[in-house]
Amino acid sequence: MKSRQKWFLFCVSFLFATAMLTGCAGNSDPTSSANVPAAENGKQEDTTKLTPNAEVTVALEAEATSLDPWNSTDSNSLNILSTMFEGLLSLDENGEIVPVLATDYKMSADATSLTFHLRSGVLFHDGTPFDAQVVKMNLDYVRNKANGMARASFFGFINEVTVVDPYTVTITANEPNSAMVAYMAHPSATFKSQKELQKKIDDSKYNLDRHPVGTGPYQFQEWKNGQYVKVVAFTDYWAKEKQAKLAAILFKPVIEASTRVNMLKAGEVDVVTSLPTLDARSMGTDSSLDVYTGPSLNVLYIGMNTKLDKYKDKRVRQALNYAVNKEQMISKVADGFGTVADSPLSPLVKDYAKQQNYVYDLDKAKELLAQAGYPNGFTATLWTRNSTEFVAIAENIKMQLQNIGVKVDVQAYESGTLFEKLDAGQGTDLYIGRWGTGTAEADWGLRPNFASDRVPPNYNNSGFYMNEHVDQLLDDALKATDNNVAQQKYAEAQKTIMDEAPWIFLYVPDVVIAKRKNVSDVSVTLDTVRLNAAYKQ
Repeated sequence: MKSRQKWFLFCVSFLFATAMLTGCAGNSDPTSSANVPAAENGKQEDTTKLTPNAEVTVALEAEATSLDPWNSTDSNSLNILSTMFEGLLSLDENGEIVPVLATDYKMSADATSLTFHLRSGVLFHDGTPFDAQVVKMNLDYVRNKANGMARASFFGFINEVTVVDPYTVTITANEPNSAMVAYMAHPSATFKSQKELQKKIDDSKYNLDRHPVGTGPYQFQEWKNGQYVKVVAFTDYWAKEKQAKLAAILFKPVIEASTRVNMLKAGEVDVVTSLPTLDARSMGTDSSLDVYTGPSLNVLYIGMNTKLDKYKDKRVRQALNYAVNKEQMISKVADGFGTVADSPLSPLVKDYAKQQNYVYDLDKAKELLAQAGYPNGFTATLWTRNSTEFVAIAENIKMQLQNIGVKVDVQAYESGTLFEKLDAGQGTDLYIGRWGTGTAEADWGLRPNFASDRVPPNYNNSGFYMNEHVDQLLDDALKATDNNVAQQKYAEAQKTIMDEAPWIFLYVPDVVIAKRKNVSDVSVTLDTVRLNAAYKQ
């Protein structure tokens, strides 16, 4: 089992205490000296000018959808939640699984149970203690589908949670599950106070989305709709050496990309979590700013509702893939900051297997459409988020698909509204998705989007893609305790999905973020911007 648990040894996390503009996609080099924290270069950070009461403002590309980790599936929410919530495990800046609220863990030889020893002396923001009973109460609640949590399916592998003693808990799986450890390091596998959860149990209308109470170094203070979410330092944080160095962090939704840039240049915000790629190179030369670009765990795609007649024939789906010039899209829309997707998974995901992608070929696209009975194309509606970047992708798709007679009507929505429409599973045609595998392993990269039992309502397979062969491959891989067997199964699943083409596979976008130079120790782990160690001079 050990080999199955050590795969996180790839680097997906970078501190950028120093400037890190890498120039362009494909040139990112996380091992270069520029990407190494200053202390590792033989220098020491000067913290003598630290301003303990400083406040940092972060510009997000959209408002958070929820501050409940069990109801949040978007990166904007996760950026905020990572300051307030903690789990038993997490990933460190080197991408390795590390204990957080657990002190250690052990998986059974048959991969059916996972036992954690818990840290004592941990308090929630409301002053209540963390212990094994809290773990059981949290996991029992979130995995109960009757409670309607968006992440219920994520915890569906759990059969039972057993309190062994006040600081020992065992999670038993329904069947062998070699990805259990990775699942428990996911950002949603975090815990809220027993007192807070009991309020929800006593009153189903109690809104956990607006009452986040975790154990992290920052605690919730205020959420003003459309304006900001504010978190402040938690003075009773259990890890004294990792106490918050900022008095407060203000997260502001700034949908317009150029506005985010101007606010950063003017010093109105300190960190931009999604910098427009067009500005990345020019801002990298600004002596007051640090810009970081690097590979991500995300894949951008266009989902198709395979229940609709026009998408039932895979030749149509393949035609749409051939009709989109991904290289052109990366150049025009992402300014070169991305790579063509050759799998449903990012190359950073464990058990990613490169596949033959759909090389731009208009003649072949038209031929396949004609064979499928659509020689003149058809009309389609494309749903997208209303942020600048997503609208640009949607307009590019519209332009390219018209070359094969597919007339696209772009409809843009605020991200929370779009997710609600997709979760409802009604009226869906084409939609833009960005999937970031929070566990950085293949099961959670594939299952939510392609398993037959994950279709709406409330599940992520918004294209209603169903394939028994893929289902079997995913189940076999998850049960495999032999890493080679799992790898083969996941590779075959990726090959089948690429051939079936339920998505237009677009590209793996680079992470592009920026900050004021006087803010230090901001990091990126699993595409989430981490501010727990940040300070401002």
